[in-house]
Amino acid sequence: MPIHAFKLRQPTAVAAVCALLLCGGSMAAYGFGALAVGQTGSVAKDGIAMGTSWNYASADEASNAALTNCHKWKDKGAPKAAELCRVIATYHNECYAVSLDPKPGTPGAGWAIAADKETAQQRALAHCKLTAGSDRERFCEVSETNCDSR
Repeated sequence: MPIHAFKLRQPTAVAAVCALLLCGGSMAAYGFGALAVGQTGSVAKDGIAMGTSWNYASADEASNAALTNCHKWKDKGAPKAAELCRVIATYHNECYAVSLDPKPGTPGAGWAIAADKETAQQRALAHCKLTAGSDRERFCEVSETNCDSR
């Protein structure tokens, strides 16, 4: 569950959280994320399904969320790819980036996990360019990037 989804029910708990935030205290940071991907043998024909998650309390929770998000591609134009979703990586206190060729029917897709956002973006773009082919590599762009808590 992401941090923003917590519901504090006790007034004393709310006061304690407020005091921590105002006084510069810190709460335990959530820093687990996951990346799930589904793809067939033809990304150009069947598309690609990707699901990401970040800032979860455990790798298992992050994996479940990434799989759920990946499976949503069933209704977003990549139903065959969505059936094949699987978690390809989990991470802790790192960043991820996803890069795609935005034109439908093209094979360019890449992703990466790294210690910082810039490195993740560079690696995802490089992977996209490799899969896009020489005629489409210049169209690859970072479509999603995020870092979990540190």
